[in-house]
Amino acid sequence: MTESQGPDNSAGIQQLIVDIGNSDIRWDGSLIGLLPTVVGDSARQLLTLGTAAIPPLISALNDDSKFVVAHVLLTLISGVEYQLTPWNRLEVDLLSNGQAKVDATNRFELARRWTEWQQITPHPPSLPD
Repeated sequence: MTESQGPDNSAGIQQLIVDIGNSDIRWDGSLIGLLPTVVGDSARQLLTLGTAAIPPLISALNDDSKFVVAHVLLTLISGVEYQLTPWNRLEVDLLSNGQAKVDATNRFELARRWTEWQQITPHPPSLPD
């Protein structure tokens, strides 16, 4: 990639955001709770970028086709403390066919919490109530 197209700059990060979707997260259940796995290439690249990806991921929470992957990536990148059920305040229902069902209206509350978290310095160890 050329410098202007690299994922370490704003345009590159924005293209990665365009390319992600909720299907980039695979959910599994265990006795201790829910376990997400990042399976999409663009989502994995955002994860490796670390804190540079946080502001555009917070913006992506407003998109019902991206909010799940954005929330999972934000949780992993930020290192916030969280519970496994519900997974960092995200209600996920695992269906018998292996699919996961998430209520998209949850994105508004998550966006509010992440926006508040981002505005507090230093960042709190968990998402604000």
